[in-house]
Amino acid sequence: MRLADIEAHYGEQVRVEWRAFLLRPEPEPRPLDKFTEYTKKWTTPGGLEPRAVFNTWSGDHAPPSHSIPSAVAGKVAATLSEAEFRAYKDALFAAYFTENRTISEREVLLDVAAEAGLDRERFERTWRENEDELVHAVWLDYRLAVQSNITGVPAVVIDRTWLIPGAVDTAEYVAAIDRVRKLHSA
Repeated sequence: MRLADIEAHYGEQVRVEWRAFLLRPEPEPRPLDKFTEYTKKWTTPGGLEPRAVFNTWSGDHAPPSHSIPSAVAGKVAATLSEAEFRAYKDALFAAYFTENRTISEREVLLDVAAEAGLDRERFERTWRENEDELVHAVWLDYRLAVQSNITGVPAVVIDRTWLIPGAVDTAEYVAAIDRVRKLHSA
């Protein structure tokens, strides 16, 4: 959401590229009670994003076991169109942080696609027909991030040089972008 503000502020002068980062590259079941306790920490970064709702995990849904399925689903949406990717990204964010759904399960990810207004059958077919390439693309994004010293999300890289790790206020992004633009104009 903050990055959408940045895009609106700068218009065509700034381009946001979303890349996959695997917080959990391998499947790893997590006990519900420990995961629920962990999600209480979501309120800190959530405070920086007043338009988003971060809920402590509740209900019977198991915690996601790993990041690959949701990262691949994001790549599927990105192959469809920019608008569908943005709608899917926002719906996936809400499915995880607000609705506490198990976004490592393909059926949940397909449901999220339909709820975001994407054609579920087209989404599923695109995933099935391109899965190997999409998984490969996710791993390439992840390796590039690790090579760039990115260790978590969110992480923003400006001009392939400046890394801003963690959740920061929109004003910090604007200040960093303006510094880089000033360096380029000098």
